[in-house]
Amino acid sequence: SALGTHVARRARFPRVLRSLPLASHPMTADPPFIPLKDPLQELFDRLSAEIGSFIAEKEPDATDLPPVGKSRDLTKADFTVQWSRFCAARKVNPVAYVKELGEGLQAKIEGGHDGLITKVEAVGPYLNLFVNRARVFSLVLNLVQTTGEKFGHTDHAGMKRVIIEHTSSNPNAPLHIGNLRNVMIGAHLAKMQQACGWDVTQAFYVNDLGAQIGLTALAYSRIYHKIKPYMKIDHWIGAMYAVMNTCQELQQVGVDFGTLEDACALGADAVAALMETSLAAVAGDEKKTKGVVEYFDIYQDLRERFEAMMTVMIADIRTIDDIKTEAGKLNLAYEKQEEWAIKIFRKMVVDCLTGVQQTLSTYNVQHDVFDFESELGWEGSNDKVLEIMENSDYFVPQTQKNEQGVPQGAYLDMASFITDQGLKLGKGGYQKEYPPLYVLRPDGSTLYTYRDIVYSFKKAARSDLILNIICSEQELAQQKVSLGMMMMNPEMKGRQYHLSYDLVKLTTGKMSGRRGRYLLADDLYDDLKTVIKEKMGKKFLEKGEDVTPEFFEQVTHEVSTAAMKYALLSVGCLTQINFDIAKITDFEDASAPFILYNSTRVASVVRKFEKKVADGRVPALPELSKCDTGKLDDDKEWEILMEFMLPFASMIRDGASPALPEPPLLPQYGTHKVCDFLNHMVRALSAYYGPTGVRILPVDSVLDAGGWDGASAMHARVHLCKAFKQVIDNGLRLLMIEPLERM
Repeated sequence: SALGTHVARRARFPRVLRSLPLASHPMTADPPFIPLKDPLQELFDRLSAEIGSFIAEKEPDATDLPPVGKSRDLTKADFTVQWSRFCAARKVNPVAYVKELGEGLQAKIEGGHDGLITKVEAVGPYLNLFVNRARVFSLVLNLVQTTGEKFGHTDHAGMKRVIIEHTSSNPNAPLHIGNLRNVMIGAHLAKMQQACGWDVTQAFYVNDLGAQIGLTALAYSRIYHKIKPYMKIDHWIGAMYAVMNTCQELQQVGVDFGTLEDACALGADAVAALMETSLAAVAGDEKKTKGVVEYFDIYQDLRERFEAMMTVMIADIRTIDDIKTEAGKLNLAYEKQEEWAIKIFRKMVVDCLTGVQQTLSTYNVQHDVFDFESELGWEGSNDKVLEIMENSDYFVPQTQKNEQGVPQGAYLDMASFITDQGLKLGKGGYQKEYPPLYVLRPDGSTLYTYRDIVYSFKKAARSDLILNIICSEQELAQQKVSLGMMMMNPEMKGRQYHLSYDLVKLTTGKMSGRRGRYLLADDLYDDLKTVIKEKMGKKFLEKGEDVTPEFFEQVTHEVSTAAMKYALLSVGCLTQINFDIAKITDFEDASAPFILYNSTRVASVVRKFEKKVADGRVPALPELSKCDTGKLDDDKEWEILMEFMLPFASMIRDGASPALPEPPLLPQYGTHKVCDFLNHMVRALSAYYGPTGVRILPVDSVLDAGGWDGASAMHARVHLCKAFKQVIDNGLRLLMIEPLERM
């Protein structure tokens, strides 16, 4: 029924309804908002209850009341309710219904109702609501003050366990700019999910198996005791890999790298002569010819940059006839858990990870667990999963001679599984003619794709949800892993998702692991800090501020790392980033320095107030409960409360806990939302206390003239500024940025 059958026919309220009592909420006894709940939703619920109590007197069974929403135009209403669907279900005219509803509610308000709603207006099918702003301000400011750094946090997820795997860079190289985007997305999402009530574990998957790692470990074990590293250890190891890979590639095209080293020592003519001889030896083989030219060039480039290391290194490894085979033997010994090989690998891998962790610590990132790929085999997980996989109807064993007469590895027939399960194909589903997932080589050894499935099951055993942060180039591979898990255990459906990101485009140059050329995270930090120091040094000079070297170092460090974080998080994950140092260090544009600078302006207002109190010019700040929030009467104040403070928790929740869709669709995580939120909030604040904004503190000339009576409004606004700062600080901490008081 609607409001009774009588109302359903006539689409109007009976006159008697206007005299029904409303729920009473004494002005001095608003129950406080509950910590770890969404304050905006709580406010919606309270307003709905006030409307619902009016309707319930006539229609007690109505359970489908339309939700209260925030008005799109705060100059026309504070909140609004759309009644079209509610009325359609009762076959009543929504315009007439809302008109009568509005008249009845307004009569009750004018008759002494003491709820949050102070006025209603019917506008077509909408019921616009106006509230007691002073009471809403009190509720919100009290919540900010009592929850502090936890304001914006909710218990939405109920402490469900999530594992976020991020970074997972190869443990034989330093972090570069592409790795760093992965790091920032994963670490930031972890912070956001913790704020939504998830029990978060940040995992680093250490890929300590494979040809690259074996090559590097071989070199590292032979020269570590012969030359002391003269670079940061992960840089040193990365350079070693580049040299070792180049020497291996030269051997593959028939060039003795020891002879090339001797030629380099003699000069350019000797190198040219050796190249001519080497090219003649591979004449007619286009691939090898290209290899000779390319790796002669790379070798000389590496020698120019790492000559001291290479001199020692080449003298040792030039005795290895076949680097690829030797590294393969070392890899095999490590996989077989031979103690001598474990010592070699773990020394190199752990040393490299130590350097990587130093970089991560610069950006305030810390993983909870490091899971080593090698241990999947050692603990027997690989064998256990393979036994299950081999019993699957979709497992196709490896063979030395397939239909084409060539060796073929074992694979999972994904296309048949998709067809048999009736899974969706095409748009919003799996691609047609789905490729197989190869899991074993023809010799029966495991591929990394197989080990990814094993590791995913291991993560699933200790979590309710798995999120892998990956480059967009790995989309299909990740989808195959999730599909493979589902094939082996239907309960794994929807347990693992990935969040993919696009590449970072450099304004100059290209990265190359083979050449040992990267835009390194460490180098980029140094470049950023140089620019930030120059800009902030000028600002302090212009303001005539004398700061200590320690303070200057701390502030420029925080601003530099913040600039990097904001640059990598301020756009959607699938948006390519064009990395421009000048733009991301701009104090006037959308950037971390811009946000930090404006947040310190709020802190400056509070400091100036405290100085006036200390000087005896204005009265001290009373407790919030003794302040008159009715003095917060400027529309800009209400707008900031409605657009930023109240929706803060729901913004975090929407970005960190979106709905989990049917695979292969992916959740739409909003790791850019906090940056966007903070940027817009500090711009609104600039307008609030800018030249044409609200005067928060009295100027000395007004105080000197006497008769100033603005203490009540000033106190309310100082409390409001403190709350503004708390919201900004909490947002910055979600970005792993430490808030500043001065800048």
